Amino acid sequence: MEEFQSKAFEVGEEIEPDDNEPLTGEEYLQRVKWQSNRCPSVVVADIDYSKIKVTIPSKSYFTLPPSITKCKKELLPTEIWEKEFLNDFSEFRQKLQYIKSNRPKNNNNNNNNNNNNNNNNNNNNNNNNNNNNNNNIIPQLPHINDKRYWYIFCFGSNGNNNKDDIKMKDFNNEEDGDDDENNEDYEYNENKEEEEEEEEEEEVEEEEEEKEKEEEEVDYSTKKPTLGNKPTMDILCRLDHVLTVALVNYHIEWLEKREFTQERSYWLYMLLSLLEKPIDPDTCSNLRSCIRRLSVFRSKITNLNDPNLPSINILFTIIAKYFDQLEPTDILYL
Repeated sequence: MEEFQSKAFEVGEEIEPDDNEPLTGEEYLQRVKWQSNRCPSVVVADIDYSKIKVTIPSKSYFTLPPSITKCKKELLPTEIWEKEFLNDFSEFRQKLQYIKSNRPKNNNNNNNNNNNNNNNNNNNNNNNNNNNNNNNIIPQLPHINDKRYWYIFCFGSNGNNNKDDIKMKDFNNEEDGDDDENNEDYEYNENKEEEEEEEEEEEVEEEEEEKEKEEEEVDYSTKKPTLGNKPTMDILCRLDHVLTVALVNYHIEWLEKREFTQERSYWLYMLLSLLEKPIDPDTCSNLRSCIRRLSVFRSKITNLNDPNLPSINILFTIIAKYFDQLEPTDILYL
């Protein structure tokens, strides 16, 4: 600690304190130096709990998480495969970051302008493309806090999700009612006629812009069945680090309550490819829980030809070996 910062001046040798007060500032610092050199690095207080009304604390400060579920050794990947896969996964992450950093930012605007110019000639085609999630139209990303809409965005909806639906028409009707009341107040005021005309022109322009946005965006509040979106490059390039971390936590939470599918493995794989190091503690905890969940899925597999086995081993290897989220005690169960 003495070499951590440069010395302002030389204090000299330490002096053991006595009952007399120090006569100079240098002598005081020499006594402080003697005391600091004899201070223990860790101090534990000796508390007498019989004198205070506090129960004795438990020695087990937290409950240990469940261990990894065992499976057949035939289902586990080999060490050679893990090394080769981790090298390929690291190269894939670098290529993905390169594509994301060099992607033009105005690509979305150009696509939107081209779609707006061709709306009159391709109305029927656009309606079919919206229902089938055509790749030419980039879907609108939900808000980062809209967990339910993100689930519909990724995996689709069967049309039964009627709760908490957001209907923008209701908000528009309320705004129109407010405008009518304001117009009645200024009905006999001739000085406000020009302002009303300007407001009407602005409303017409806003309605045209809303119609254009509705043709490009996906309406997640509709009751019609919608298909989920795949993690394409157009979608991945629009995800920043904060949104990526939130989506990783969302998908792990959904995996805890549902069965393993290929669609979930696709999204988790691509999101883990975007996840940057270092990882925050909450995400580390969720990744460990994801490992335990994946081990449960793998323990239920009885056939080596199961289509979910490669995806489970890939995700397990990424979280356990690449992000180092495997507990030391869990190695015994592998």
